Amino acid sequence: MVTDLRARAELAATERLRLTRPEVRWREVPAGYLDDWRDNLIEGVTTADFEADLRRGAGNELVDQPDEPAKFRAAFSSSALAVNTFVPFRRQPERLSLAGITGFDTLEFEYPCDNGLVGTNPHFDLFARTATTVIAVESKFLEPLRQQAAQFSDQYSRPFMGTADRPRIAEEPWARMYARLRSDPRTYRHLDAAQLVKHYLGLRHSFATHERTLVYLYWEPANALDVTDYRDLRLEINDFAAAVAGCDTRFVALSYPSLWREWQQNRACVDMSKHLERLRQRYAFAL
Repeated sequence: MVTDLRARAELAATERLRLTRPEVRWREVPAGYLDDWRDNLIEGVTTADFEADLRRGAGNELVDQPDEPAKFRAAFSSSALAVNTFVPFRRQPERLSLAGITGFDTLEFEYPCDNGLVGTNPHFDLFARTATTVIAVESKFLEPLRQQAAQFSDQYSRPFMGTADRPRIAEEPWARMYARLRSDPRTYRHLDAAQLVKHYLGLRHSFATHERTLVYLYWEPANALDVTDYRDLRLEINDFAAAVAGCDTRFVALSYPSLWREWQQNRACVDMSKHLERLRQRYAFAL
C-alpha cells in the first residue's frame, strides 16, 4: 500500500533531483522516473565502477520490464543511493570504514549470495570482505514507507526450524525471529524483517567460517524526529536488533546521514568532503 507520506516523499526526492540536475529528461509515466538511468548519478560517479555488478544481478535494476521501467531510473532508487554513496571505495576498498570494520580487500554491488535453497538467491546492495570477515548491506530509501507483510516459501522451514534428520543451521535468535514472522507476518509495519532474515540465511550458508555482519542502512529525512513513521521505524529496528542480538552473525542498523557524518569526522576520509557535500545536496531533505 502506498501511503500519503510515501507519495509526498517520492515527490520530494524527485524535486530534489530536478533541483540538482535541471538539465535531465524525465519519463512521462510513471512519475519520478528518468529517461536515462545514468542521470541518477551524482558528480564523480561513473558507470565503469558498478554497471557490470548491477547487470549480473536478478533485481532488474538497469533493465526495463514490459510493465515497469528499470528501478535505477527512479529518483528514489535505493540502489542508486547505495551506488552514489559507496562508489569512491569500489577501487579502493581498503579505505572503507563501515560498522566498525576496516581493511576490506574487495567491494561489490548487487552481490548474489547462495542460500542453499531453490530459486532466486538474496542479493546484497553492497558486499565487502576481508580475509576473515564479510559484511552485507541492505540499502533502503523510501521502501520503509510502503507497508507489506512478511512472506516465506515453505522451504525456509528446514534451515530455520530443522527436521527430524537435519538440524537447523540458523542461530537460535534468528530461528525465533523466523517463527515470529511466520506466526505474525505484520509484526513490523516499516521494517522488512523477512528480507533481513533471508539475507541472514545467505550469509550463514555461504560464509559459515567467516565473521559475518548484516547491515541495514536506511535513509531518513532531515526532520526524521518529527515524522511518526520514521520514529516508528527506529523503534522497529531496535526491537529487531534486540531480538537477534548475541549471535555470531552481527546485525547493525544505521542511517545514511549518520554514516556520512561518521565519514566526515574520520580523518582517513578527509578527501571525501566534496563527495559528501554532493550526497547531501542530493539526498538531505525534509518531509
